[in-house]
Amino acid sequence: MDELFGSNYKHRTLRTVFDPYSDEWSETNVDEKKSILKKILESKKITLNELIRSYKLYYLYEATYIKNVAEYV
Repeated sequence: MDELFGSNYKHRTLRTVFDPYSDEWSETNVDEKKSILKKILESKKITLNELIRSYKLYYLYEATYIKNVAEYV
């Protein structure tokens, strides 16, 4: 993410595109979400399946209070 968007990118956690209960999700429209995913997938550095898997694993191993985030993907 940092390589594609920069280290201070607002939506670097990808909750914007995968977590409909997050503030990040509600702050963006569908076109912005599609644009983020498109840029990531066009980089050919990761597939959609790998992206979803890494997102889920990240939130499964984070603090208990955010484990539910992975369940929504």
